[in-house]
Amino acid sequence: MKNFIGLLTVSIVYLQSRAALASTIANDSASVSLGLGTLGAGGTIGIHPLSSPFGVRIGANLLHFQINFTSSGTRDEAQANLQNETLLADYYPWRKNFRITAGIVFNQNSAAFASTPELTGALQKFLARSHDQGEIGNVHGPISFNPVAPYLGFGWTCKLIGHWDLSADIGAMYQGNGRITLVPTGLIASTARLRAGVLANAQRADRIIDKVSVYPVIGLQIEYRF
Repeated sequence: MKNFIGLLTVSIVYLQSRAALASTIANDSASVSLGLGTLGAGGTIGIHPLSSPFGVRIGANLLHFQINFTSSGTRDEAQANLQNETLLADYYPWRKNFRITAGIVFNQNSAAFASTPELTGALQKFLARSHDQGEIGNVHGPISFNPVAPYLGFGWTCKLIGHWDLSADIGAMYQGNGRITLVPTGLIASTARLRAGVLANAQRADRIIDKVSVYPVIGLQIEYRF
């Protein structure tokens, strides 16, 4: 009889704990999403309790791309490696689809810039003898930003079908002024006039970088809500 009463007590406690857990899960809305945006391609895990106007999301993004262009007799190349993690807090003022978001972006984004003069007849004449492109060299250097960037924005979620939603975010992060270190190589390093001309062109990239201290964040995600 004692064993039966003990087993019954354990069973009641177990069922109560299961009921409490089920209630907690029912009142919480967890989600996972995959998306693409100006921070890169990546995924997010979120929790938004249905009984609360607040939610939290963590995410990670990656993307690599390269841009090539020609200006003032030089070939310029910019490579960007986007790698960042996000920690975001959401506030739903009307407890519906619209949200206001603030958080931190752990900014591991990096970039590199290279500027190479085109091997024209005028350049060969200036150098007084023939050279191949490899001897000319280039001006190159890494570009870096602040490792931690505050973020502020807003977003909304639209229900698609079943547990699937479409979610969007628009905002900006402050990553500070970019820093670029330009290093000349080849004949550019040893020829003062050539180096001055190429560096003057490359420093325009430095001025452009200074203007992107506030980086726009736009993202679109497909979300599955549990």
